[in-house]
Amino acid sequence: MNHVPEAEWVAYLADEIPEALKIEYENHLYSCDKCLSAYMEAMEKEATSLDIEGFDIAGPVMDSISRLKEDSGEEAKQHRKEKSIRTITRHYLIAAGFTILLMAGGVFQSLTEYVDSVESSSGKETQSLTDGLIDKTFNWMDTIEKKNKEGFRNE
Repeated sequence: MNHVPEAEWVAYLADEIPEALKIEYENHLYSCDKCLSAYMEAMEKEATSLDIEGFDIAGPVMDSISRLKEDSGEEAKQHRKEKSIRTITRHYLIAAGFTILLMAGGVFQSLTEYVDSVESSSGKETQSLTDGLIDKTFNWMDTIEKKNKEGFRNE
């Protein structure tokens, strides 16, 4: 296919050409950079002509979109806040319920008794292995020394 002139692209944008020719032009755009640039120029000219004539289509549309976003944003914030409060309340009630169950079952009482028993057993000093070996060694040396003294007396 030959290149499509810019006037034809203007007609294409104004929807003044047959459907079969539209499809042919669209398929040609995929393979021809020159026609693509001509099409883009035709679009720019049409956009500037609409702005010159006073038809600012984008302005009111964008304003309504931004109003919708603001409204939905406020509603979304309110919804998130309510959901957050419900979640916090639900977690608090679950924790309170478990606490009551544990208290009624005596779990906390048995825990305090266990801690007391551990503290009282840790109060007793346990002798380390090294200290025990040293004490046994000194006792052994003392017994040898006693035997030696008794042996000298008997002679």
